[in-house]
Amino acid sequence: MSDESKSGGEDVTEPFDQVLIRVLAAAQQFVRGNSTGIKEHWSHADDVSIFGGGGRHVRGWQLVRQSLEGGAGLFREGQVSGHVEVDIIARGTSGDLSYTVAIEQGEALMRGHEEPGPVMLRVTQIYRREAGTWKIIHRHADALTARA
Repeated sequence: MSDESKSGGEDVTEPFDQVLIRVLAAAQQFVRGNSTGIKEHWSHADDVSIFGGGGRHVRGWQLVRQSLEGGAGLFREGQVSGHVEVDIIARGTSGDLSYTVAIEQGEALMRGHEEPGPVMLRVTQIYRREAGTWKIIHRHADALTARA
């Protein structure tokens, strides 16, 4: 399956791989308390949704934006910078939709704490082709727990 859309023989959509590189860079900023980059990668449509790592779920850009800002607000910068490794286990594209299934692991400084804590999430993100690029339309993240 192609990550590119053709219209009149011209490429009109940025390759999904390039978008993922920037989304991964924005994730690094997020665990340092900055939601600006990740918000740029989200669709601002009313049908977007998020099932956050803390168990909350919302629908619609205004509520998703607030959720992203609140989530990033849990983290802070410090002498040790937060970081997250994103291991994409599955991904695909069909028509105007793409998805990733990933494990996000790392550590970050949480507000009110002096030592970094672990970040360990299972994450599924769905993207839609919009205005020549891929925008996130859904994120489902929950805690990664050890197998029994």
